[in-house]
Amino acid sequence: MNRSHDYDKILTRLTTILQRLYSGETLSVTELAEEFNVSTKTIQRDFNERLVRFPIEKSGRCWRMQEGHRLEKIQDIDNLLTLQILESLAGSVGSRFAERSKSLLGRLKNDTDLPVESRLLIEDITSDGTLFREIEEAIVSTRCLRFDYHGKRRSVHPYRIVNFEGYWYLLAREKESGLVKKFYIKEIRNAEPTEETFLPDRALKEKIAGALNAWFDPNLEPFDLHLLVKAPIVKYLERRPLSPSQQIVARHENGDIEIFLKATSVRESLALLKTWIPDLIVLSPDNVKNAYENLLKTTLERQTGHDAV
Repeated sequence: MNRSHDYDKILTRLTTILQRLYSGETLSVTELAEEFNVSTKTIQRDFNERLVRFPIEKSGRCWRMQEGHRLEKIQDIDNLLTLQILESLAGSVGSRFAERSKSLLGRLKNDTDLPVESRLLIEDITSDGTLFREIEEAIVSTRCLRFDYHGKRRSVHPYRIVNFEGYWYLLAREKESGLVKKFYIKEIRNAEPTEETFLPDRALKEKIAGALNAWFDPNLEPFDLHLLVKAPIVKYLERRPLSPSQQIVARHENGDIEIFLKATSVRESLALLKTWIPDLIVLSPDNVKNAYENLLKTTLERQTGHDAV
């Protein structure tokens, strides 16, 4: 089976559907199935899974864009800025993806020239396009995936392609060990989806959605990380929370706040904290607090005495 060709057909179908929806059309599942020569079940899957993040709604056996999201109305600055960021991201991940995205994003922007340039430092995946398509197809169809990684043949249940700090990873449950692991995509070789399917674990999907960084450990139960946020950085963490799980639990008269968020490991916590030294203070748990204090002491010891020459 030519899975690359299958992927191209899926991408072409989804792009066409999106363009027509944003142009204000109401699309019939039955008519789309006939047009693209696929089953109505496939079209329903397009809407319910592949296009679920777009502002669409069901009306009987038809689908349409939600009110306020038609093509000619995408003019407000928030939506235009979002499209600018998406265009920058598309260009960062490789020329093939960028070219396929250019037409749709251009139409949505209505050729508006924004005085904004977003700079996203993302690995170029141009040379890994086929690999990404194989992984994406396995995830969408909930099929097991085999590949070589660090000298060993792996068999996994793939869950999500994620980007941590600009680097691409596959999060998948390894069949042999039962553990969920991160696989650096540029080191995956000879990937092939199998015909064997699996039932996704909803709890695992929720854990993945809450990952803070590449040190996220999906095999551990998340715990509450209690932090004191010093006043100078409060406004930044209110504008963009450290995590979807972030909750403000106290405000102090001096402008400091206390927050809770979920983390899975000490290493995941430390990677987050290092970005905001010295304005994040760990209140609990003790193992993270002690590890953070040791990190700060070690950093100070290494820095002291090393003057510039």
